[in-house]
Amino acid sequence: MTTIGSFAAGSYITNRNTANLVNLKSQLDGLTTQLTTGRASETYGGLGSDRSTSLSAHATLSALDGYDSTITGAQTRVKLASASMTQITSLTATLRKSIDNSALNNGATAANNALLARNSLDSALDALNQQSAGQYLFGGRAIDSPPVVTSDVLLNGDASNPAAPLAGLKTLVTEQMKADQGSGAGRLTQSYTAGATSVSVSEEADPGARANFGFTLAAAPTASSAFATVSPASITSGASTAAADPTFAAAPNATDAFRVVVNQADGSQATYDLTGADLADISTAAAAKASLLAKLSPGKLASVQSAAPPNLTATFPTAAASPGASFSIDVASQPAVGDSITIKLALRDGTTTTLTLQAQSKADATSTSGFTIGATPAETAQNLSDTLQRALKYASDTTLAASSTTRATEDFFAGSNTPGLAPRRIDFSGSAPTFSQAASAKTVIWYKGEASATDARASVTARIGANSTTQLGARANEPAIKDALSAFAAAALSDVGTTTTTSADRWKAVAARATNLLPASGGLEEITADFSLAASSLGNAAAQNKTTRATLQSAVDGVESVTTEEVAAKLLAVQNQLQASYQVTSMLSKLSLVNYLS
Repeated sequence: MTTIGSFAAGSYITNRNTANLVNLKSQLDGLTTQLTTGRASETYGGLGSDRSTSLSAHATLSALDGYDSTITGAQTRVKLASASMTQITSLTATLRKSIDNSALNNGATAANNALLARNSLDSALDALNQQSAGQYLFGGRAIDSPPVVTSDVLLNGDASNPAAPLAGLKTLVTEQMKADQGSGAGRLTQSYTAGATSVSVSEEADPGARANFGFTLAAAPTASSAFATVSPASITSGASTAAADPTFAAAPNATDAFRVVVNQADGSQATYDLTGADLADISTAAAAKASLLAKLSPGKLASVQSAAPPNLTATFPTAAASPGASFSIDVASQPAVGDSITIKLALRDGTTTTLTLQAQSKADATSTSGFTIGATPAETAQNLSDTLQRALKYASDTTLAASSTTRATEDFFAGSNTPGLAPRRIDFSGSAPTFSQAASAKTVIWYKGEASATDARASVTARIGANSTTQLGARANEPAIKDALSAFAAAALSDVGTTTTTSADRWKAVAARATNLLPASGGLEEITADFSLAASSLGNAAAQNKTTRATLQSAVDGVESVTTEEVAAKLLAVQNQLQASYQVTSMLSKLSLVNYLS
């Protein structure tokens, strides 16, 4: 139902005046609020058509706040990571300089260098456990716990759980030395029959042990004169090294991981961590085996290790099918003083060592390099045999022990949490040592962070703009970092099993190998450079965001803010207009016929 309001003649003007007064009062209130707050309106609706500009600008400014907060946190992270890498680089340079400048004459100096290496290892591990805002920097995507263990756990093991203690690197080094040295002559067997003129040396009989441990014969000995004859006259290095035959229990899956170690033509061993996806054909166990052998060719398989699955195993031929090399030295006539025999031995790290035994009129009874010329060729042969035995023992305690230290260290640092890829352990339960083919769960895993083959830098990213991100990730197991830690650890354990007699030469041998373990020039610097580029990217983004913020804030201020002078002028004008309107209204309200006629 529609109604029509009451109407009286002359009321229109009164109503209109009232509305004008209310409108003026509203303008006065609005301008007073603007003058007080400095804002054009308290609501977006009050901005009129400019509200879309304000809303859009505020959304972008809010996003910039988030980006700037991310940039601030990322800059802190990058600075700390860069500082850690700088420290490790400095520690590496210090150890290299110490090795290069070492004029080692006694075990005390060797002990000092071992202590320096241990301190360097401590500092490097501390640097890798750096954190920012509660997030660890060198564990890739694993940011909630320290990525590396302490140096004490790394070296000495973890006995925090007595029911399941974990072996550290020192245990692995000791085991490797035991396997390499055998009875003390580097798994070589020396034979001499009293009264004879011939001395013989033969390699380890077990093909599996020979393929992985101790000395092998690099060549036939050479005599400086005709006083001795060598048989056979020629030995080819590595010819007696047998290859193991691999077997998969079942066709591996693409994600099944396993480790294989290969003897290469230069006498060194190469370690490959593979998955089923790395093989050309895994349709059947036989196809996977063929693919593996093709991938490893021309190397000779030395050992395998895997999880279950794929249950990869390997077997060596029998000793009868694969005999070791040997030689004999026959003292055919008495040598002259200064005549010598030179014997060259090969190690499984690809290096060789040479023993030179020199005939002397009266050699020291403990000499490892000189033998006394006896009254007869048989006595000379006896003296040669005794000296050779001491020389082999000394080489085993120094050069071979140094090789054992670095090989065990490389195995240890190659270990990871990935099933099947734990550090290799040696099984001594059989007649000859062998590397265990099932991955051990009784060894410290030094790196606890993310184990991935992807780019370490890409493991952590930060969005610093609408279409811009920067990469900040790092992993402690990156090759250059891992190499530096391996060198520190190997040098720190250079005195394991040494004596005062052997410490200096042991350190020299370890130092030479530790130098090779140290990361190649530029390796650590490249990681630091990545962080420098990230820092530059963050700085540029921050500067760009600042410029964008200033532009948008200016636009917002133009829409939302008012100038005091302008509002004051408008306010004065409205006040004057309102005052005049009140006065006129007041005068009209007092108007009557009498006042009008008068």
